[in-house]
Order: sequence, then C-alpha cells, then structure tokens
Amino acid sequence: MRGSIHYQTGELAKVLFMPGMSKYEQKVTGFIANAKTLATYREVWNELGIYVKEHFTLKDLQELKDKHIAHYMYYKAYQQISQQRLELTSSALGKLEIALRKLNAKYSLESLRYSSNIDREYDFSVRHEILDKARKNLLVIETSDDPTFCRAYDDPQALIDAITDSAFQLAAKIQYESGARLEGIERIDHCLSIKTQKLHDNRLSDSIDYIRIDELKSKVDQLQGIEYDSLEAIQKGRIFDIEKGGKPGILLVSVDTYKQLKAHLLKHDIFRIDPNKYRMVIKKAAQITNQEYQGSHGLRWNFARERFKKIQVIGGLTYDQALQQVSWEMKHERADITEHYLR
Repeated sequence: MRGSIHYQTGELAKVLFMPGMSKYEQKVTGFIANAKTLATYREVWNELGIYVKEHFTLKDLQELKDKHIAHYMYYKAYQQISQQRLELTSSALGKLEIALRKLNAKYSLESLRYSSNIDREYDFSVRHEILDKARKNLLVIETSDDPTFCRAYDDPQALIDAITDSAFQLAAKIQYESGARLEGIERIDHCLSIKTQKLHDNRLSDSIDYIRIDELKSKVDQLQGIEYDSLEAIQKGRIFDIEKGGKPGILLVSVDTYKQLKAHLLKHDIFRIDPNKYRMVIKKAAQITNQEYQGSHGLRWNFARERFKKIQVIGGLTYDQALQQVSWEMKHERADITEHYLR
C-alpha cells in the first residue's frame, strides 16, 4: 500500500468502521462501530507505522509480520507503561490484523492488480504472549479504578539521592525535573537529525536552534542553552529530545542538572544508560527509601503534579491553562490528560 503512514492507517480504519452494529455483531465480524474507539486504535497503528519505518525501513503496513509486532510490543512493555495501556496496544494490534485481512480481501475483489495481496497471511497472536510475560514479570504497572490511584513517589528527591551511580542519578534528575519519558533520555547526543517538517508541526521551528541539512532534514543540538522560565521565574537548561511516536520537544531542567549533562557530554561524547539496569537502580533506591516502586515513569508523575502547582502560583496561569501547558510539556496534546497525573 502506497502513501504516508497516516494515509495507510486511514485506509485500514475505513474497512473496519461499521456504525450502528451491535456489540455482538462487532464481536462476530471484527468491525468497529464506535468512532472514538477506532480513533484510539488508529493512534497505536500510527505509532507502530513510525516505529517499523525507523527500525526496519518498512514503509508498507501490508508487509507487517509477526516479528515486527513482537519487536514493537517488547518496546512498549519495557517503557514501563501501565498494564491498561499495554492491553489497549495489544487490542489495537489485534484489530490491525483484522483490518489488514479485510483490506486485502477488498483489494482482491476490486482489481486484479492487487492480486499479489491475496496470499498474504497475518498472525499477530505473539502479542498475547508478550502481554502475559509483561504482566508476569511486572514490566507494566497495574492500574486501578480508584480515583486516588497515583504512581508518584512520596519523596522523589530522597529516591534520587539514594542512587549512587552518577549517570543513573543524572537520568533520574532529568526525568523528575522535566517530565521526560525514559526513551527520551536513555541516550543523549550532541545533536540529532530530524525532518524539518516535524519541527514546524510541533511548534518548535521558531523556538529552537537548528541547521538545515537538506530539503527534508535538519540537525538540532540536544543542548539548547539556558533560558528564563517565566512560569517559575527561574533560569532553566533546555534539552531537545524525541520521544513517543517520534514526537520532538524541549525538556526544561535546573541549571545544575544541565551543567552536569553538558560536562558528561564533553567528557564521554554521548550520554547513554541501559534502561533495564536503570529500572533496577530505581527499584533499589525505592527500597532503600521505603517507597513503593513506581518505575522510572513515577518521576514523570511527580513532575506533572509539581509543575502544575508552580505554574499556577508563580506563573499565574488558570487551572485550564496549567492543564494545557503541562500536557504540552509532557508531549501530549489534550489538556485533560494532565488530570490523570493529578489524581
């Protein structure tokens, strides 16, 4: 199938959407009647498409195989996402399998030039196996319907202070101070290459320094200098990173943390940590400080809750404005997502 990943997932969504169907009919046929559910699944498909394109140079979603699904599921599991989110991802991939089959059937009926698609078989059942392993090995965090459910650490600073390895401690500081996902800080280089259009799409082209490489790509320094954060009335260091689904953004950290990272890059050229070892270090620090282990993602919760309060008290933002600001800083779009971290 030709076209951008977004176009391809749109075509796949079309063959699954059948409004008005009962739940029983949907279960039997594999169709989806709820537009919001389909949109949620499509977000997963888009991220998968970007992932396999970057890691396998695969541009056609009809060429997906079980190895691609397995690779992506393991990638998501080791991000320390919630159990609920990994279950949703697995469900979305199951629906993608159905959509690919239906699309092939549609093409075979419409034109002989798509006949090469008839023999393609899709079996993404490996997703179930990986989901079960993730639950069993506690790679995902169990969620709760309790409105008081929270993954933030009781004392994040004590947790960080209990980490003796300087690189792991620095990684924890960056996550706590900026709300970064682990994937955004497990490796930091002097510069990154990125499609220039992504900088425009994410409102960054006017706020960061970058150099055009060619017509499509630009080079961006990951260390973007120090600026005055008016929302907290303090100087902050700026770090450019790329996270979930290839989304770029700026992480704001304390000047001290920024200087530590800069010194590390000058000495070692690259800042890099092993994600699995990092999680074990955080788990040990949580035990030492008598806190429940919440993964590295727990520091992201701490950031959201503390940043939300500060930018209202110091920056003078309204409740709704603060929700949106924190959402953007955590590389979300919808303001209401922030409320998930405030429970």
